[in-house]
Amino acid sequence: MKDESYIDDKMVLSKAKDTIYLSQKRFSPCYYGFLNEHQAQLIKDRIELSDDCLFWGGYEDAQRVLFCSNVKSKEEIPIVAIRFTYKKEFKLTHRDFLGSLMALGINRETLGDILTFEGYSIVFVKADIAQYIMSEVSKIGRVGVSSTVQDIGEINFVPEYEMIDLTISSLRLDVLVSALCNLSRDKSQSLIKADLVSVNHRITDNVSAILKTRDVITIRKYGKFMFTEENGFSKKGKVRITVKHFR
Repeated sequence: MKDESYIDDKMVLSKAKDTIYLSQKRFSPCYYGFLNEHQAQLIKDRIELSDDCLFWGGYEDAQRVLFCSNVKSKEEIPIVAIRFTYKKEFKLTHRDFLGSLMALGINRETLGDILTFEGYSIVFVKADIAQYIMSEVSKIGRVGVSSTVQDIGEINFVPEYEMIDLTISSLRLDVLVSALCNLSRDKSQSLIKADLVSVNHRITDNVSAILKTRDVITIRKYGKFMFTEENGFSKKGKVRITVKHFR
């Protein structure tokens, strides 16, 4: 069964085309999203985009982004960063915030990335929903929070990651998935065939696909990885590689 975030690719493409059409008809910017990485990549792959189309989530390398048509600069894109502050002894997670915000009855597409730090978190939202969220949210779970608008230009976020050195028999996708998830080859192939693995944000069921450096591998329930470096061969002829595991 496919991840729900990957369902209805045709609808994503249709809405993206509608966004372009409306922006041209109205001679004004139009927006669609927030989109996940797969949806954004799908639009890039399937639609010929003009120079006035771009993807932006409020900061560089955002995972969830708006698709923007007929825009002149990122500054005009209606994204607001809400900063939620709380006592440092509480460790709130992405899931905590997502659950509380979705409980307001708002659409998932109105929410972008959720960045958590010590004592505060930043949530990117569509501008038209920002004041509603700030007025309604005083607690995340049982933790009291205060909110204010964060200057997007002041946000400097570097994703946390761990570097992993592996020695594997080949650069086949099923071999790497097996090593990353500590699974047998049969089980790693089952994950791939169940559409639970994507390479560069595209779902693939090709268990024998050969990976290249800089490829991004996302495995549902196991995380997101980047194949960063090939480091030669072991004495037994196996491939030594380095992989970045995003936290």
